[in-house]
Amino acid sequence: MKRKSTAKAILSNLHALKERRYVGDLDASDTLIDFERAFALAKLTKRQSEAIRLVYDVGLTQKQAAAEMGVAREVITEHIRKATEELDEVYEMWAWMDGELTVEDFAEETEEVA
Repeated sequence: MKRKSTAKAILSNLHALKERRYVGDLDASDTLIDFERAFALAKLTKRQSEAIRLVYDVGLTQKQAAAEMGVAREVITEHIRKATEELDEVYEMWAWMDGELTVEDFAEETEEVA
């Protein structure tokens, strides 16, 4: 069973989460605080961080972000893909620490791939 990307889910709802925190949505606030912590802990390059910021925080398209950074759109896509993988690794580490994931979770995943 392939796990859904926590980072992608948060990034795709980033603006809504930011707005909801101002109307007293504590879950949105907690999610954003955790995301900021994950972002700080993830092993992102400056270019990956910038691509995420331009596309998800500023709201540029990948094409516009590519022009801003002076690279091809495909490079932005790759930066975002790698960044979300790194962010998801942080969330996975937290899940292990909280006991939400066990060895069996990965045994099932390995069996499905085989």
